[in-house]
Amino acid sequence: MKTILIGAFPICFSIYKYLSENEMLSAICFEELVGQNSNNFWSNSIQNEEYETYRINKQNIHTDFKEWLKNKNPDLVLVCGFSIKVPEDILAIPTYGFLNVHFGKLPENKGPDPLFWSIKQGKKQTAITIHQMNKDWDTGKILLEQPVPIIPGETLGMANSKMSYMLGELTKKALELIVDAKNLRLQSNEGIAYYNRPTEKDTTISWETQTADEIENLVNACNPKYGGVTTYYQGSPIKIIEVSPVDSQPIFGKTAGEIVHAHPQEGLYVYCKYGKILRINIISSDAGVLSGAKYVHLGIKQGHYFQSNFEQKKELIIK
Repeated sequence: MKTILIGAFPICFSIYKYLSENEMLSAICFEELVGQNSNNFWSNSIQNEEYETYRINKQNIHTDFKEWLKNKNPDLVLVCGFSIKVPEDILAIPTYGFLNVHFGKLPENKGPDPLFWSIKQGKKQTAITIHQMNKDWDTGKILLEQPVPIIPGETLGMANSKMSYMLGELTKKALELIVDAKNLRLQSNEGIAYYNRPTEKDTTISWETQTADEIENLVNACNPKYGGVTTYYQGSPIKIIEVSPVDSQPIFGKTAGEIVHAHPQEGLYVYCKYGKILRINIISSDAGVLSGAKYVHLGIKQGHYFQSNFEQKKELIIK
């Protein structure tokens, strides 16, 4: 099958490898992102393999890309990691249309970053969904759905890598199924939810309202794509990259966000809603990416506070 891949590397590397090894790959397209050169390495490497490449942006997708795709006359276009909406007339050019790889279950996890929301919400399972693209976001008929467990403590980066590795075998299955339109099924009309790209508020801890479990989920969802979850210490933003739950009886009489233990060897422990404790393992700030224990050496003390934002609890900032 004559296939074109539109993808973000390294996420779609398993797709590229399968198509290349089975001589089904006609060309590879990259999204042209202003100020981002992450695809340059992959683009240069692929060109060394003598595959034709094409860079798509919001302007040329309506003009040059359309003509280029007509001339290539592919049977299928596979999409994995692409943020530009493809015009409906372009979707009709390949014999079997465009198939999109979505790291979430549809229709209950639509949107540009489904894996973030799955982990943030504490889901125990997600899915890789391969669906036909149409004029709307994530609404096309489903070709296949592969359930994927989310392991406790798994970060977005870990889950993303695990799922990316599975795409080679799923590509093989998708190419076998797409030749028969009967294998495509409409999405359910129930449980539909669309999640936007996370905002700054979505990636900031609310010590007053979030439980220890919810904070741990959020930290994992923000690692590494968002550089960790944001909180404030002494009025300055820092990023918490890794935490772990402390197995202890709940304690009371403290304030959410309060540092209840700070030891240069044992590390940094913070009080959460309902008396649960989290150990702060890794923090990123102007001082560097360091362990909680090393931040104790920098002056974080028991009785200090992490804050939800700059304005909250000014009276609790230790001067």
